[in-house]
Amino acid sequence: MANIDKVRNFKIFIREVKNMRVKHILLPLKKLITISADDTLGHALQLIEDNGYLSLPVLEGEELLGVLSKQFIFERFFYGEESDRDIYLQRSVRELMVTKLPVIKENALIEQAAEKFFLQKLRFLPVVNEEGKFIGIVTQKEIFKKFVKIFGLRDIRIVVGTFDFKGRLAKLTEVISKSGGNIGSIIQMDTEVMGIQEVVLRIKMEKPDQLPKLLRRLQDNGFLVRDVETEEEQERSK
Repeated sequence: MANIDKVRNFKIFIREVKNMRVKHILLPLKKLITISADDTLGHALQLIEDNGYLSLPVLEGEELLGVLSKQFIFERFFYGEESDRDIYLQRSVRELMVTKLPVIKENALIEQAAEKFFLQKLRFLPVVNEEGKFIGIVTQKEIFKKFVKIFGLRDIRIVVGTFDFKGRLAKLTEVISKSGGNIGSIIQMDTEVMGIQEVVLRIKMEKPDQLPKLLRRLQDNGFLVRDVETEEEQERSK
C-alpha cells in the first residue's frame, strides 16, 4: 500500500506541474507599487530605489500605460542633452515610459512566462485576464522560486541513461519507490547518441543510508547510473 501511495503522489505532482499557471504566482494589482504618467522622474526614481526595484508599472486608474525602469532614467540622462540633474528629474514619467509591452494571460503556463523572460529580457510581465484587463504582474523572481520548488533542487540528484524512456518510466518509478525513495521531479533529455535517453531525477530518501541500495537496484534493472550528487555535495559545489 505504501508503494501505491508513492506512485499516486508522484502522479498528482506531475498533474500539478502541468497545471501551474501564471495566475498562481502573479502579484495582484492591489498589492503593486505603481506610478502615474504625470509623476516626476524624481518621484518615480525615489519609489524605485526605496523599494529595491528595477522598474515600476505606470498606471492610470487600473489601466496599464507602460513601464519605467531605473536603468532607462539613468541612460537617458547620461546620453541626453540635459546636464542639470535636478531639472532632468522634474520631467514627467510620460516622457520616458515604455508603452509597448508584451503581456501574458493569467491562464498561461509558467513555462510560457519563463520563455518570454528569456527571449525578451524583461524585468516583469504584465498579466491580463481573458477580457484583456490588467490584473497584476509576474516577476522573474517568482518564476525562479517556483521552478526551484518544482524541480526539488535541494534533493538528491541522480542521472540515469536508458534506451526507452516511455517504456521504462513505470519500472524506474517502481524501483525508486521500493527502495525508499520519493520522486520530486523527472526531466528527460535526448542525448542524440545511439538513442540513449538521459533522465535527471530529484529524489528524497526516507533513510539516507538506503541510497546505495537504490543505486544498485537501478543498475540491476538495466539503468545506467551516470551521476549522483547528494544534498551535501551540491552545497559544497556552490
